[in-house]
Amino acid sequence: MSSNYYCVILAGGVGMRLWPTSRVKKPKQFQDILNRGQSMLQATYERFRRFISEDNILVVTNSMYEKIVREQLPGIKDVNLLLEPMRRNTVPPVTWASLEICRRDRTAVMVVSPSDQLISNEEEFERDVLNALDYVSKNARLLTLGIPPTRPETEFGYIQMSDPIGDDIFKVRSFTEKPEKDFANVFYESGEFLWNTGVFAWGAATLLRAAYGKNLELTAVLESIADDYAENIISKEDVDSIYSKVPNLNVEQSVLEKSDNVDVLQCHFGWQDMGTWNAVHEAMPKDEDNNVVIDSQSLLYGCKNCVVKLPNGHVAVIQGLEDYMVVEEGDVLVICKKDDKKAIRKFVVDAQMKFGDEFV
Repeated sequence: MSSNYYCVILAGGVGMRLWPTSRVKKPKQFQDILNRGQSMLQATYERFRRFISEDNILVVTNSMYEKIVREQLPGIKDVNLLLEPMRRNTVPPVTWASLEICRRDRTAVMVVSPSDQLISNEEEFERDVLNALDYVSKNARLLTLGIPPTRPETEFGYIQMSDPIGDDIFKVRSFTEKPEKDFANVFYESGEFLWNTGVFAWGAATLLRAAYGKNLELTAVLESIADDYAENIISKEDVDSIYSKVPNLNVEQSVLEKSDNVDVLQCHFGWQDMGTWNAVHEAMPKDEDNNVVIDSQSLLYGCKNCVVKLPNGHVAVIQGLEDYMVVEEGDVLVICKKDDKKAIRKFVVDAQMKFGDEFV
């Protein structure tokens, strides 16, 4: 293992599209959504621990999840757990982790990964990530990891490839976040686009240089703390103050789209973003009618393409549903079309407004 290879796992989201299983008090990354004996955070951590030292694996999460993270990752060191005071997009955690890694090693290179992905070929994933880290250790580039699309998906971001640079590495022409169906069809059929996995690799110092000057608020924050942070770990009070000032933007919008040193590595490790019940359905074993029943006692009659997930000891008898999810978690039961993401968001908001925060 290279001593200057680092990993940053982002684990602060809520994942409301997987409601009611994913709740504010215990979001999807801390749950065994796929019934595999470990949470998605644990699976992600173990995936990287195979080839990156635990001393160099950082987890960024909201401070309200500190206890859960420590329970699920009992060996994690205090200095490797970065606790956000409020929920933000990816710019604050990524820049904070880059500052921390630079403080330890100015030559360090890092891979940034979400904590809620399904990787079907872990050996291929390891090869691709190590190739990515090797590339950015030799080149001051910002590297994204992309997957050839298998369908015109509207729930994923896309990366448009430009000129080839090396083996499976291309310059990036553009990023598109969750396109409409017509555009997704064009992207899929063109062969020029890859799915954006949300996995990135770069030198920690390279990322900070790229972030500097791209956004006035972010630049002001970096100018105010960069020198001091190079010598000391910043205090909780400093973090609280910084997070109130840093823009709530993602890395693609605020840094990558504004930089001219962005490349993409075309990968083939088998990837699925576990953000929706449709994605869960696609990832799980199915019966002869294409139904997915997750660790539940159920009798299905004339049902097709459904997802059923119930608490232990509960029994469901379901007839005549097609393309539905029937999911019960704690005190909430949801029965709706499994691919209607907008409806799920509306249900969450309505339940919160009418019945209270404890139900979301």
